[in-house]
Amino acid sequence: DLYAVLIDQLGRPGDMGRTRRVASRNQRLALRALYPTCPLDGVTPFHRCEIHHVNQRHRDGGVTDLDNLLPISSAWHHRIHDRGWQVRMLPHRSMVVRSPDGRHHRTVPPPSPLTRLRE
Repeated sequence: DLYAVLIDQLGRPGDMGRTRRVASRNQRLALRALYPTCPLDGVTPFHRCEIHHVNQRHRDGGVTDLDNLLPISSAWHHRIHDRGWQVRMLPHRSMVVRSPDGRHHRTVPPPSPLTRLRE
């Protein structure tokens, strides 16, 4: 599938900062281009995912910028918010997943070779 993603003059797909809590249409299009499915389960299609503020919750001062957003399944969203699982997105969108006891569960690689080109 091909998706048009509108970007600003600096090449960013419309970061929203603290002005909005919900991802914009452009941010959702950019995320859809990176993740056809939930990157944590690899199965849930993007259109059934919820957009999660991954490194810092909006209510805790997190920004609604692409670097802080991740499409995840409802099941993973509940694991994170209700059961204490932790997901940390690293530079270039790789992720570290930790179980509720803090142990390393797994590392999720970046979504595509395109993200590795910016190193």
